Amino acid sequence: MRESLALALGDAGFEVSTAGNGKEALELLQTREFDVLITDMWMPEMDGLRLLKEIRGKNPAMRIFGITGGGPRLTIETMSSLAEIWGAERVFLKPFDDDDLIAAIEAPRGDASGNG
Repeated sequence: MRESLALALGDAGFEVSTAGNGKEALELLQTREFDVLITDMWMPEMDGLRLLKEIRGKNPAMRIFGITGGGPRLTIETMSSLAEIWGAERVFLKPFDDDDLIAAIEAPRGDASGNG
């Protein structure tokens, strides 16, 4: 999923860096600045919700989009709600269309709903 999404974003003209989990993402964020973060909500070592909390404490202005297909502890709806509370602009439910995510990234901040 990560690799195919990176390819789609690269094809859309974005410069892409990838991380295998939340800890790797935090390490990348210490080396350079990013405009947008896309995180899976269920990852090994550090889940997306904890990653959101860490980022919001250090970079409250970063645009963040979540993706989820559910997980063992919380329902998809609960995880999506928590992600939005902690600052995800939008949470995409797997499977989703890469073009919808790209459109949300390209949309002005606050208009990532896909509703125009």
